[in-house]
Amino acid sequence: MNQHNQPTSDPDFRSLLTWIASGLLIYLSVSGALIFWLPFGVYTQYSVIVHSVAGVLAVLPVTIIVGMHWRRRDISIEGRPATLAKASMAILVVSIASGLTIVLQSVFGRVVQDVWWLVHQLSALAFGIMLFLHLLPILMRYANTPSTPRRMARRWFLTAAAVLLVAPLAVTDWLAKQVDTPAQFQAFPANYVWRYDNDRPFWPSRARIANPPWERQLQEGVSTLFSDSEQETLRASMAEFEESRGGPLERLRRAVSLMALDTGRQQQFNELVAAAGESLIQAGALRPEPLLGAESCGAGGCHDDIYTEWVPSAHGFAAFDPLFLDVQEALAEANGAADTRACAGCHDPVMLLSGGRDGGPIGGDNLKLNEGVSCLVCHSISETDTNGNGGYVLQIPERYLFADQAGQGGFWNHFLIRSYPQQHIDSFKRPLYEDSEFCAACHKQTGTSGEETPIGLAQEQNEYDSWREGHWYHEDEPEKTIGCRDCHMPLVDGSDPIAGSQHRSHRTLGSNMYVPAVLDLPGGAEQASQTIKWLRGEIEIPEIADRWADGPVVAMTIVAPDEIKSGELVNVALVLHNNKTGHDFPAGPLDILASWIELKVEDNLGRTLLHLGDPAGDKPTLDAPVVYKADWYDKRGMPVDRHNIWEVVGSSYKHALKSGGVESADIAFRCPVIARPKISDSFSEDGPGERKSDVVFSIDNESVTELTVTARLLYRKADPEFITKTYALESAIEAPTVELNLATHTIAVTPP
Repeated sequence: MNQHNQPTSDPDFRSLLTWIASGLLIYLSVSGALIFWLPFGVYTQYSVIVHSVAGVLAVLPVTIIVGMHWRRRDISIEGRPATLAKASMAILVVSIASGLTIVLQSVFGRVVQDVWWLVHQLSALAFGIMLFLHLLPILMRYANTPSTPRRMARRWFLTAAAVLLVAPLAVTDWLAKQVDTPAQFQAFPANYVWRYDNDRPFWPSRARIANPPWERQLQEGVSTLFSDSEQETLRASMAEFEESRGGPLERLRRAVSLMALDTGRQQQFNELVAAAGESLIQAGALRPEPLLGAESCGAGGCHDDIYTEWVPSAHGFAAFDPLFLDVQEALAEANGAADTRACAGCHDPVMLLSGGRDGGPIGGDNLKLNEGVSCLVCHSISETDTNGNGGYVLQIPERYLFADQAGQGGFWNHFLIRSYPQQHIDSFKRPLYEDSEFCAACHKQTGTSGEETPIGLAQEQNEYDSWREGHWYHEDEPEKTIGCRDCHMPLVDGSDPIAGSQHRSHRTLGSNMYVPAVLDLPGGAEQASQTIKWLRGEIEIPEIADRWADGPVVAMTIVAPDEIKSGELVNVALVLHNNKTGHDFPAGPLDILASWIELKVEDNLGRTLLHLGDPAGDKPTLDAPVVYKADWYDKRGMPVDRHNIWEVVGSSYKHALKSGGVESADIAFRCPVIARPKISDSFSEDGPGERKSDVVFSIDNESVTELTVTARLLYRKADPEFITKTYALESAIEAPTVELNLATHTIAVTPP
């Protein structure tokens, strides 16, 4: 190379800085277009990383060369070219500034603001076009001119630009090829117990995995073997068969049997089904890793507020709730461990869908993967129905590079999510999550007709249907409806990178103030405190204030005379109104929990004349005037006392207060006789029924001048008898009795 061709600092085609700056700008334009147009994948993610690094490295040489170029050309151009040149420079500055802002916010911030994406994309596109229009005529002008030092310099410029374009693209390709993407599916354990046919590995949980390999294989084979019209006939026939009568392969066999295939096609079909069944066994379970890693969601300044709320929530501890574990042990002992899959779809989905509920011993690491209903489980559900029992379809997310890694891997993972977030948003933020039908998948438990399963024959907890039948659901006026997340996931203050200053609370407050404290979970005490406030109706939700009620969850009024004469009978009525809950009160397993009225009558001398439902007693619900709970029995007529719901055939007592419902309990007192009130056969227009009693007392002490009637609505998450049967009762784990409401009434006593 002679002296005319050697790189110089002069800002023309012979300048080394020109080579570097122009080559980097060309690469950034090309790689930016690839990132924009290519689908999400390993190559695209590495393109984001290399593009960002190259962009930062390009700032200095581009700034220098542009400044030198501008000073040199400013005195020699004018008019429209000058205007275009200035516009190009301004656009380049905007593109560089917006790109740097995206990188800085991805490294040091919590989220990249949307405006910077728009600005960077538009300015980069505009500059790329102007750069092309600027360079192309210059290069073409000298394409056919005699060889000169400037022409040779342009050749070197093109060579350098090509190297700076191809080299980072090649590096990106090499990096992408080094990634060994793990398989999303795995084989079921060799000792897996196929309790309900080989094509229903998770039954009687209705949870399913979207598009597993065996299902894709089967669909391809069916489309090859059958015509479009035949496939339509098959789909119609399969829809008529109940899900409980067999899995997809069995229903397909039955549908094909109605078509009377010839021998050859029948043989092909049999081979297709056999191959699909074998594929299901070999690759029908999920690898658990894509659904784990909730802690990483709260790391790196991402969803830390939400993660903190989730940890002590019922979703967070669903798999290792000690009461749940004991019930699982009892079910495994009674029916075999495979039947615990009935519960695992909602309590322990990662373990279930990864084949961990293999029918082996239940307990310890064999039972859980320590995440319960993890972030990635809920946010990977792509479809639900309203039939309950875990009726959801889980779509395995394609995760970002370096997921769940610490150190440098964790840094780049969070960088990618922030700088290239659309895949994250599309995968985990679906409109489905706003609908109450999403919750129906697990918050509805129904018996399975025509087949013996560990789900009892009687309807047990069913919050979804009771919500639809309740006061806050309006099918024809959806704007008036208050859905599940409106109450249980209200907006709370925070700094979530997606939601902003307010996000949906992931405490999902309900009624379990007991387990978070027993397990001593991080934030468990606060969760318990918030749950008690929630049960009392003390938490306000501004966004539904115009539709929701004020006051306690269950309003309570004592109706009694203000004055009586000594010796007269006292008639007291307790009026209860389900004021706030969208479903029955109480909700949940009514055989474990209980809510009741404690009624106390005291005179002005400090004597207790009557005390019903005393929480300090051994069995306060036996004589309480109002009791909300259920007493289940099995087919032998024996009580179900360990939440052994697989044996339930009916109930001897079941009572809950409907959403918006009103009922009354009438009590008349005659000391010292007491008896437990019964629900009368009469019907009240104000509610589902009345509780009546002929219990009375008389006042015969002339020193008594005043009576005070006190009623307390109490709630206990776990009955002591149930806890005693699950493990040795200790004061440290005894479920607290919580006061939800209090009402008093004073009666003046006058001489006869």
